Amino acid sequence: MEKEKIIDISFFNPKRDHIKREVKVASRILILWFLATFLVPIIILFTGGPDGSQSFLCHMKFLGFPFHYWLVAQGSTICYILLCLYFVSLWEKYVVRGE
Repeated sequence: MEKEKIIDISFFNPKRDHIKREVKVASRILILWFLATFLVPIIILFTGGPDGSQSFLCHMKFLGFPFHYWLVAQGSTICYILLCLYFVSLWEKYVVRGE
């Protein structure tokens, strides 16, 4: 009877070099994703006046839309596409070529 091979894979404590490179790429992308998703709405929220008035970003217009709407709706979509391209370039650099 063959002995089963145990595979030990951990995102937080990788042991093999290729898995360390993959985790490095994934952690960079997750950090950038978090910043793109939550940082812009938080900035818009906190740029309001001390009396609870709207942010100056709500009064600005960009392509006919309120700027805060454009930042969150269109800007995040563009950011996610750029994040995908960045992921591919990091994957090529660190995982495929093994730098």
